[in-house]
Amino acid sequence: MKTKQLKSKQMKSNLKFLAIIAFLGLFLHSCSDDDTIDPNADKNPERFENIEIGNSNFEAPQSGIDLHTEFDYTGASRVTQIYFDITPINVSEPNEGEAEWQVSSHLVPENYYEGQLNPHIHYHMFYDSENQNFPEVRPAKGIYSLKITVVEEDNSESYITKEFKVVKKFSGIKIGTNNQIVYGSDVLHTEFQFDAGNKTVSEIKYKLWFKEWRDGQNVAIGNWDNVVTVLPESLYENQSNPHINYQMALNPEFPVESYWLTIVVQELGENEAVKVTVPLSIIN
Repeated sequence: MKTKQLKSKQMKSNLKFLAIIAFLGLFLHSCSDDDTIDPNADKNPERFENIEIGNSNFEAPQSGIDLHTEFDYTGASRVTQIYFDITPINVSEPNEGEAEWQVSSHLVPENYYEGQLNPHIHYHMFYDSENQNFPEVRPAKGIYSLKITVVEEDNSESYITKEFKVVKKFSGIKIGTNNQIVYGSDVLHTEFQFDAGNKTVSEIKYKLWFKEWRDGQNVAIGNWDNVVTVLPESLYENQSNPHINYQMALNPEFPVESYWLTIVVQELGENEAVKVTVPLSIIN
């Protein structure tokens, strides 16, 4: 009888021991799994497509006024919020008028995606939100990361992080007189320096954006239209660091209004052109 009781106690003791071992194994396995989780990992990255930051090469001109961003999002439910976080990764020592650009939870306005399941986002984020068209501070050159977070109506989140580069290829940009010209002018003075590094410039063109005021054009009155001017090759041919001083022909009937001039520079051997867009006003 005593022998049976002893064996029973030993069996219960062994079962308890095995149970403890099993619990510890599960606990350690769980801890091991937690340790391998990267809190900064992308979530549902396949929902983000056709991403551009600055351009499709993820390069943004420091001499611009904002960061161009564009992407397509495929959601499971309607989008209710989109916000950006920008973090400097490897940035040069800021010079005067420069800073390490850091942004936390910058909300993209609702009108870009409100009520949409699969929105196409094209959004420009100003370098200096207090001095939008004429920034007093621009990002220092270097590598930054942009985290895009999308919140859907069920409160689920998807996010993706991409690195982009702020480059300084344009300098000394002058458009008109302090970015203004007088109504009736038939030329626009433009001037800038471009640095192509070890490459040479193969084409430079201007794209002047304006709100159409005429009937019978490519777009309806009030919509954005543009005219393209290709600059003469003699100004930059076979040069890597051309100084451009050019009087662009202008329609003297352009009304008193706000405009945008995009400078597009193509470097030999590069698929993606380098662009910068600056504001222009025609005044009385």
